Amino acid sequence: MRNIYIIFALFAIILLGNSNKLSAQSGQELVDICGMIAGDATYLKDFPIKLDAAKTGEEPPTARYSVVLSKNTEYLFSICNSKDYPGEAIFHLYDNNRLITTNYIIATGKYYPKVSFKCSSTGVYHIFITFKEGEQGLAVTLLSFVKRL
Repeated sequence: MRNIYIIFALFAIILLGNSNKLSAQSGQELVDICGMIAGDATYLKDFPIKLDAAKTGEEPPTARYSVVLSKNTEYLFSICNSKDYPGEAIFHLYDNNRLITTNYIIATGKYYPKVSFKCSSTGVYHIFITFKEGEQGLAVTLLSFVKRL
């Protein structure tokens, strides 16, 4: 429980410290924030996303990444959005054509800043990221190792 308070305090200090800056958030700042959200998990890789707004009548732009994940391993995907853009990143993880997990539940409108995934099969998984309602956005998705199962 003490770790949660420490993480929250560090997050608040960074946010307050950055409030006086007039410059835009960088991708590295988002990676650092996501690292704090991930907590004790071990950083593996980050996926930067910057997409323009969708044009009327078109599908929203999508960032696509592939990653190899190992069986019997728990991973954490942390999603951090830039405060300088209106878009909120929606993360989808697929195994072939099957949706495995997401950070946005359409039925409830609930958005989660991180998603845990317990991998049951070693292989290539596909990450698709769009921005809610096709808005313009800048975000980083951080892949972290949690533990071996």
